[in-house]
Formats: sequence, C-alpha cells, structure tokens
Amino acid sequence: MARKNKGNTQAGKPNADAFVTKIIAEFKDMQRAEIQKWRRNILAASDPENQRLYPLQDMFDNLKADGHFIGDIRLRKAATLCSPFSIINKDTGDIQEDKTKFFKKKWFYDFMSCVLDYVHYGYTLIEMTDTLKPAFKVIPRRNTIPRRREILFTVNDSKGCSYSEYIGQTLIEVGEPEDLGLMADLCGQLIWKRNAQQLWATYSEKFGLPLITATTNKSGDAEIARIKRMLQALGEAAQAVLPEGTTIDVKESKTGDAYMVFDKQIERANTELSKAVLGGTMLTDNGSSRSQSEVHERNLDDKLSEDDRRIVTFTVNDQLIPMLALWGHPFNPDTDEFKFDPGDEMDLKDFWVIILQALGVYEIPDEWVSKKFGFPITGRKTLQQTIPAAVAGNKGFSANFQ
Repeated sequence: MARKNKGNTQAGKPNADAFVTKIIAEFKDMQRAEIQKWRRNILAASDPENQRLYPLQDMFDNLKADGHFIGDIRLRKAATLCSPFSIINKDTGDIQEDKTKFFKKKWFYDFMSCVLDYVHYGYTLIEMTDTLKPAFKVIPRRNTIPRRREILFTVNDSKGCSYSEYIGQTLIEVGEPEDLGLMADLCGQLIWKRNAQQLWATYSEKFGLPLITATTNKSGDAEIARIKRMLQALGEAAQAVLPEGTTIDVKESKTGDAYMVFDKQIERANTELSKAVLGGTMLTDNGSSRSQSEVHERNLDDKLSEDDRRIVTFTVNDQLIPMLALWGHPFNPDTDEFKFDPGDEMDLKDFWVIILQALGVYEIPDEWVSKKFGFPITGRKTLQQTIPAAVAGNKGFSANFQ
C-alpha cells in the first residue's frame, strides 16, 4: 500500500527471488538429512551381525504413501493376481477342478498379494493364522531379524524368539534374509519427490495468491491502519468499503517458472519410479497412445510378471501345498502342482481361423472349443451340399451346363 502524498510509492512486494533462495537452502538441508538417514537405515538392515529392519521399514511406511508409487505397485501386482491358474496332476497333466476351486477364493488371492509384496518390501514372513479356512497374515517386517530367524516382540529387544522350527508348519518364507526389496533403492526418489511437493506448496502459499495494493491520499496513521484492515478483509471476502481517494490494484501472481521447476522435478521422480516398478512409463504416462500402452502391457506380462508368477509358483508348490496337506486339507505334494495357465499369444479371431482349419484334419472335443471361446455347444451340424433342382429331377449334371 502507498501514500499518494508521499510520492505515490508502492508498498514493497514480497521478494520472490530471496524467498526461493531461502526455501532452496532449506530443501538442501532437509534433503541431506533424509538421504543420510536412508543410508544409515540400509546399513542397519544389511548388518550381518546385528541386523535391524525397523528403521528402514519405518521409513518405507512413511514414504510409500505416494499416489504414483501405489498405482505402479497395484498395476504390477494385478498382472499376476488376474492371471488364471489351475491345480494339476503332475503325472497326467489333468486339471483337478475341485482343488482348483478351493484355491479360487479370497484367502488365496490375499496370500498371493502377501507373496508379491516381497518384490517391493523385501524378505517376507507369512503366518498361517487359521488352519481350517485357511487364512494368512504377514509378520511385521520391522519385528523380524531374518539373518537370525528371530521375531522381536519389541523392536528394541536385544534378543528375539527363534522361529526356525515353525517354518513349514505355520510360517512361510519368501525371499532371502538379505533381500530388502525395490523400495530400498527407491527411497531416494521418493524423498526427493516429497520434498519438491512440500516446497511447491510453501511457494504457492506465499506467492500463489494475487498481490492486492492500495494507493491513497490519506496520511493519518489511523486511516492507513483502517485501509490495511479493509485490504485484509478484501482478501478473505472479496469486498471492502474504502475511504474516498483510495484506489486498489490487484497484481496477478506470475509463477510459471516455479511451476516448470517443481513440476519437472516431480515428473522426473515419477518416471524413475515407473521404470523401476513397471520396467517403463507407457502404462502410466498421459502422453502414451493406446497402442503403445497395449504393447508395453504385453511386455510387462511377458517379462516382469513372468518373474512374479515364478515367485508365487515356487512358494505355493514348495511351501503352501505341503502345509495344507500337513493340516489335513486334501492335497498331496507329490502329485498336486500349482500352475499358471499359459497365456494365448494370438487374438481369439486368429485362433478361431486356425481351429477351423484344424477341424478338417483333426477331431477337436466340443467341450474344449466351448470352454476356449466361451459359448455353449449342444451338438454338431450335418453339412449338406445343395443339389441343383435339375439334378434332383433326374436330368443329370450335364443338363445344367450353359
């Protein structure tokens, strides 16, 4: 605000450059402190003599609440959770329908989700909490010392309870004791992104609103104070009654440069996160075409998801099925095998053309065709060749030529 009788000087505008310099300095200090903390936590989690996971796991819990990161993880897990599977007989290769149906329930999808979390968060210890339903739950990673196979009921305990004898009975291990997961490598990007968002919010709070100034011919301190109060009310209520001789100027905020700086930092962090979790960015980027996304999705299914399905397959066959048999469920580890169904590499339309051609040479079961293409088959039509009327009237074929 300015007084007209004193040269009409304008009230001092907040110095954006100085403020940006200040918050950048604060950002650097905060960034260094968190990066150093992350490195200390990695060392503690990797210590072969006195392993402690809780500092790193607490950092994971603090940083993983990121919308982009959560979306990437859900997308990668969904590629495996949505894959069809069966329980087959190892000797004959036949699908065992009843046992497959037993697995296609919520408890097993929850179990697979726990197994897949190993990829992102490291060594996972899963406990069977109900032997009848069944039901499973992950032992909090912060309370485990995988290298010693001990559970800490309080993270500050120097000695934990050994769980070695429970492996295969009520506990299932996924991964190796030294595995810390993708999250251990991505903490730096998540720290950088979160700090950039916080700094952007601070900058927007200071400079995001337009600057309201007033020029007046009043000189008394009481009048000036009154105008200041009215300007504050104007900022909140968008209306004010000002003394005669007072004019208002609203200067729009110009934050384009700041937008580019902060937005590019966050975009870069998102790109690095997607590359690590999904193997690329086309599944999540707005600029990707549908065809690009579909190609990349197939690539994800063929590469990363194949690895994820292999982890689930080994865990189920080597640990889960024997545990179910141990607790009286009708499974035999020697003959029962969990297996993801192989995906079709071609479109159903192309596949149908091949089937039609094969029918001319091979007998293909109606039941298989019905199940493959999703429509009921009640029988086969008898193909009849249309005979010209003249032939039917005993005039012979020759009479029909022209």
